[in-house]
Amino acid sequence: MIDLHNHILPSLDDGPETLDEALKMAEVYVAAGFSRVAATPHWVVGSAWQPSAQKVLKWVAGFREALEKRGISLEVVPGMEVTLTMEIAERLQAGQVLTLNGGKYVLVEPPFQRMPMGWEQIFFEISAAGYRVLLAHPERCAHLAREPEVIQEMVNMGVGIQVNWKSLLGSYGQTIREMAWSFLERGLVHVLATDGHRTGDISGEKLHGMKRILKERLGETRTRLLVAENPGRVWVGEPLVNLSPIKASGRKKTRRRWFKWRRMGFGL
Repeated sequence: MIDLHNHILPSLDDGPETLDEALKMAEVYVAAGFSRVAATPHWVVGSAWQPSAQKVLKWVAGFREALEKRGISLEVVPGMEVTLTMEIAERLQAGQVLTLNGGKYVLVEPPFQRMPMGWEQIFFEISAAGYRVLLAHPERCAHLAREPEVIQEMVNMGVGIQVNWKSLLGSYGQTIREMAWSFLERGLVHVLATDGHRTGDISGEKLHGMKRILKERLGETRTRLLVAENPGRVWVGEPLVNLSPIKASGRKKTRRRWFKWRRMGFGL
């Protein structure tokens, strides 16, 4: 498997604090069945989490050396999880923001509440600059969970959608878990990723169990697209394959969840 969203590099954000902790994470990734990961530290403009591209590249190179010395067979390449701002396209063209594996895709994190006005223009500018958006965990954004048709609009624009394994496992609560499954059943997801911050986020036992559930609910072909084929396409900059919807009843279930978001105080 390939993981395109994690915080495995030490001391750059809210991931592991030490190299030893990061190496333990790498061992867990291998045990869970991952052979390649793109390290994606947070990049939040105007904050302490705004590492330079050069710093991330240096950290990745050092981490690769440490992996080799420890005998851990995990390929690690650079990337960033870039907070959604108006200036992403400009920063990409200036080389200040890293794409995944130096390719065409940039991992973009939406706000946890509402998408900003003009997000369509931001995505258009990224595309016009020659890049593609891979949107991180939209199931955790209240606006997108309440209005999944916006995600469909993004997919129609060519945006890739990445859902967290932890969302499917219920790590963020039942509501987000049900929204993540609803997105999958609607065919709105291209990639699954760990968003791992520590070893407990990437338990091999949990992920293997979830893969079995995915195969039961989505089928072998769709599961492979989510965990291997589409991540591999991102890795080399190729277009993503869209999943077909599973069942129409998912729409009714999702609508019930919109009202729950409102009751929980997320109605926007």
